[in-house]
Amino acid sequence: MLSVVNQLPELIAFVESVEAGSFSAAACGLSTTPSAISKRVAKLEDRLGVRLLQRTTRSLSLTAEGKIYYERVSRLLQELDDANDSIISGGKPRGKLTVSTTLEYGQSFLVQALPTFLAQYPEIQIDLRLTDRLVDLVAEGIDVAIRLGDLEDSSLIRRHLGQAQFVLCASPSYLKKYGTPTTPKNLINHNCMRYVFDGQPLPWEFLIDGTWQTIPVSGSFNSDSGEALKNAALTGLGIARLLNFQIKAELATQRLISLFPQQLTHGLATQAVFTHRRNLSPRVQVFLDFLCTHCSVTG
Repeated sequence: MLSVVNQLPELIAFVESVEAGSFSAAACGLSTTPSAISKRVAKLEDRLGVRLLQRTTRSLSLTAEGKIYYERVSRLLQELDDANDSIISGGKPRGKLTVSTTLEYGQSFLVQALPTFLAQYPEIQIDLRLTDRLVDLVAEGIDVAIRLGDLEDSSLIRRHLGQAQFVLCASPSYLKKYGTPTTPKNLINHNCMRYVFDGQPLPWEFLIDGTWQTIPVSGSFNSDSGEALKNAALTGLGIARLLNFQIKAELATQRLISLFPQQLTHGLATQAVFTHRRNLSPRVQVFLDFLCTHCSVTG
C-alpha cells in the first residue's frame, strides 16, 4: 500500500482544487500548472477507483464520494498544518482563522470586539465572512461560525454565547410626536417597522394576560436589514423590533427608548459552532474562549 507521505501531492492538489474552485486557481496557489494539478487528481481517482470531481469547462463540483473524501482529507491536512504551526510558534496561537457569522451580528457586535482579540493574539489573522446564508463549514473552510437561532445540524459542536434579546424601541422624537403606546395592542395605531425574513415580515408576539399573542402590526417601512431598521427608528420614522446587541449604545444614550421589555419573546440563542472537538488548533481554542468571555449577547 502506498504510504500517505507519497500521496500528499495528490491529496493537496485535490483539496486545493475544491477550495479554489478550479485547476487553474489551484495551480496558482501551488505554483505549478493546471495540467499537473489535473494529473494529480486523476491519479488519486484512479487509485481510489471512484470519481471525486465532476469537471466542466467552467467549474468543478464534488461527487457524493468526493464530498465524503474531501471532508476527511481536508481535516487531516488542516491538522497537519496546525501541528506545524504549533511547533514553529512554540504553541502560541498563530495563522489564519476563518470566521463566518450573520451580517447583523458581525457588523453590530463582533467587529467591535475583534481589535481586542487581535491585540491579544497578534500572530492570528482573521478572515471574516459576513452572510445570512447557512454556510457549510467543511466545504467552505470555515473554522468557527457564529449562528443565531435553532441549529438543525446535529453533527456540529457548539459553544453557547447567550440569548440575544428582542427590544421594541422608538426614538424620543417619534414618541413625542405620536405618543407612547401604553399596551402592545396600541401598536396597531403606530408605524411599526418589521424585519423581513425569507420574503415575509416577521410577526410580533407579546405576553398578554399570561399568554403569547400576535399583534397585527403594520407600517410604511420594512427591511431585511437590522441596520436599516435601526437607522429608520433613529430618524423618528417608527417603532422597530431589534436585537439587544444591535442597539446597546443607542439604548444607553437614550437615542432609542425600550418599550414593553417584560412582554417580549426571549429572542434568539447565539452559538459558536465548529466541526470537531478533538485536536482544536490553538487559534480556534483561544477564539472560542474569547467569544465566551467577551461576546455574550445576553442582557
